[in-house]
Order: sequence, then structure tokens, then C-alpha cells
Amino acid sequence: MPPKVSVIVPNYNHARFLRQRLDSIFNQTFQDFEVIILDDCSTDNSKEVIEEYRNRSQVSHIVYNETNSGSPFKQWAKGFDLAQGEYIWIAESDDWAELIFLEELVPKLIDEKIALAFCNSKLIYPNKTDVDIKDVYEDILYEGQWLIRNKMSSSNYILNASSVLFKKCCLDKISKTYQSFLSSGDWLFWIEICQCGDVFFSSKMLNYNNRHGYNTTSLWGNRMITGVAHLEDIQIFSFLLKHKYISFFQKNVIIQNHLEWFDQNKDRYVSKQVYQDVRDAWRKEIFSEFLSKIIITMGVIVYKILLLFKLKK
Repeated sequence: MPPKVSVIVPNYNHARFLRQRLDSIFNQTFQDFEVIILDDCSTDNSKEVIEEYRNRSQVSHIVYNETNSGSPFKQWAKGFDLAQGEYIWIAESDDWAELIFLEELVPKLIDEKIALAFCNSKLIYPNKTDVDIKDVYEDILYEGQWLIRNKMSSSNYILNASSVLFKKCCLDKISKTYQSFLSSGDWLFWIEICQCGDVFFSSKMLNYNNRHGYNTTSLWGNRMITGVAHLEDIQIFSFLLKHKYISFFQKNVIIQNHLEWFDQNKDRYVSKQVYQDVRDAWRKEIFSEFLSKIIITMGVIVYKILLLFKLKK
């Protein structure tokens, strides 16, 4: 019988976190899973740590890349191809989980309408107080397309892959575009998975996202100042427009917010040309900045008038 869950552990130079990560997987109270460990040509002693776990009965694959792939999302795809489980957990190598993570989330996916379940997470910063990702204290069942339209249209609401369990069958329904991304591939990936069904959010703090400065999320900052992140984001924006997840008003708000952000942070880019290229790419999505601002202003006025009438009733 194939395992219920395939746990994919993509690793690159996280030897100092690996034991905590792997122990939090192998000691789960729910034990029907396989573990697929993928090392992307680490230069630290990751291999030494990984080999300590080779003889665990639940380890189905250990794959060492001979050259670095350059993309965490290519590693995800490699893991998906090897996975035999009905559900998939991408357990990032520098994070860790409560031992009841699978016990809590696996039952949620029994509902055929639910494509993805994720939990509340705690962000762990060096020398800082722990910060919760989401200030939500009750479980929520989202309709997948509602979540895209209302929570995923301007930013990635599912911040950490380690907090997610999803149905493998959804992979047959999504594109492989995310694999070509370097920065925002997870955002596009979760959007496409959310199109497959409902999404369950557990308010329980079951995942710990390690923001140590050398993880994928931290690297986003580097890819932002080189323009990579923002140019990938506009591809996602175009995807959302194409599938009608963004209204005309939202389109203008999102673009204006981006343009203002670019202008406020233009000195942070690696060059003036990168700043200009990124700004121009987003600017092309509207006819006129001036008209766009008028549309936003009028939209806000109409909203306030409607709200006033509603309160009077």
C-alpha cells in the first residue's frame, strides 16, 4: 500500500537545522508517510546529517544533485515526481513542526471538496520575539476561488510551504510555470492549487518558520532589488487578470500601490535601470497614472456613499 502522505524535504546548506527538521517529521504522531530528501548540491555538511537518517524505514528517496538547480521550485517538482502519497507536505529543511501537524491536518483533506489545508505558523527570528504569521484564532474553511480573489490577489497569503498539506491529484490540474520562477513560484503554485477546491485553515500553531536570514523568504529581498521578484509578480498579476480574479478597481489599486512602492524605494535597487525597467513593466498595465488615480478616488467616494446609506438604514 502506498503511504498516505509524501513528505518532501528540499535542502540546501541547512545542515545546522536538519536534525530538528527531520526529527519533527519522523516523530509525528501520524506515521503513515514516506520521506523524500532532496539536497541541492549543498556545500556544508548536510550530506553527513542526511545519511544519519538513511536507514529509517520511511525514507523512500535520498537524492543528491550534482549541480545546484538554482530554484527551490525545481526541487519541489522533482519531489512531486517521486511522491507516492495521496497528500503532499513540503517540509522546508530549516523549519520544524509540532508533532501533531499531520494528525491535525490529514483528516481535513478527507473531505473531497478540500484541496489544501494549512495551519497557523510562528515566525522565528534570531534575537527577536516570536511573531505569529496570522492573527487568527479560529479555524476557517475558505472557498478556493474566494480565497484567491480576496486574500491572494495582491500578495501571497500562504507564506510558508511548511505549513501546508495538499492533495497530490491537484498537480494534474496546474501548469508548470511556477518551476521557471526564482522568487514568487510558491505564490503562483498556491493560487493554482486553490483553484482545485476549498482551503482549510487551522488556527493552531503547528508550524515554525525559521527566518534566520538565509532561507528562501529572506532571499526574496535580494531578488527584489535586482527586479526579479517584481517581474515575476507581474506575471502572476497577469494570470489573475486573465482568470478574472481582479476587478477593474482592484487592478488600478494594485498597480498604483506598486508604482508608489517603486518610487519610494528606488534607491534600494541595484541600478537606476533596474528600477526603471520594473516600474515601466507595471506602468504598461494601465492607460494613464493620472486617470488611474482618479478611478481610485472615485471608487473610494462611491464606497463611502454606499456605506453611509447602509448605516442610515
